[in-house]
Amino acid sequence: MKINISLVPSALAGLAAVVLSLALTSCASTENVQEKRSFTPSLNGKWIGNGISYSPYRDGEAPGLSVTASEDVLEDLQIISQRWNLIRLYGSDQQHQNVLEIIEQHDLPIRVMLGIWLDAHKSVAENQAQVDLAIELANRFPDIVVAVNVGNEIFVYWSWHRIDDMDEVIRKIRHVRSNIQQPVTVSDDYNFWNKPESKKIAAELDFICLHGYAVWNQQLLSNAMEWTESTYRSIQAYHPDHTIAFCETGWPTSKVSTGDSDEARLVKARVGEDEQKIFFELYNRWVEENQVISFYFTSFDETWKGGFDGVTPMKKMEKHWGLYFSDRTPKKAMR
Repeated sequence: MKINISLVPSALAGLAAVVLSLALTSCASTENVQEKRSFTPSLNGKWIGNGISYSPYRDGEAPGLSVTASEDVLEDLQIISQRWNLIRLYGSDQQHQNVLEIIEQHDLPIRVMLGIWLDAHKSVAENQAQVDLAIELANRFPDIVVAVNVGNEIFVYWSWHRIDDMDEVIRKIRHVRSNIQQPVTVSDDYNFWNKPESKKIAAELDFICLHGYAVWNQQLLSNAMEWTESTYRSIQAYHPDHTIAFCETGWPTSKVSTGDSDEARLVKARVGEDEQKIFFELYNRWVEENQVISFYFTSFDETWKGGFDGVTPMKKMEKHWGLYFSDRTPKKAMR
């Protein structure tokens, strides 16, 4: 609709101008969302979409308590780069800034999906600090950072750090996207992406990051890959205008089988190095054959996770998703 400001009484001219400005801004915003930025990770002309998640923390280290030594991070990245050229980082803080700096300093053949860790239990300032540094790092390392992920499992109903204010997250997504050149996404479980409310978030994104674990969904190993592919295809059908990246799936090598923990109650499948090897090989073949952008979970065991309560706390699943042990020796899938 055209507005001829010259015909509006002078007292209303300013208001008419504001209304017109808001209308044009709204149109521009809609147009930007429709013009998605492509996420097709490559290196020297080669597709590198078969990636892996990476957390630097070693035994005795944990977020908020320590920053991993640079020589340890370099060792990790050299191990990873023998097989993968794409990694996923989960936060934007000093730890993850160091990872990017080491990749640059040593000219490692690794590209990064950088994370922004949002948490309902964190202060507004802490969450904003993650956003601000992610923008800074994405612009500082434009050849290394190939995508930015705004929030990890912040919408699915079972998340401990779930954020209820979806509009505030959208404001953060828009702020990040307007200040960087890379594609922007949000990572969450399939049990969010298959809900109507996920459409509101998807409309803001260049691509969708999907999580889905057969083992957590009471699947046996014999059906795990069928369930995994079916889950991917269902989300692809639900969001047909988006590229779907499988940003978390995997198979653990340990679990607690007694008590009333979630893993004791819900996990029906056998877990271990043999089972992980079978699942990884099936999944890896599917990713390569179908050119599915993927971040397998995960590279190294993370013993800081899952807590230390119970009779056998070090057997908890959360500590044992890595393809390598926490001391960086390979499990069967990597031997």
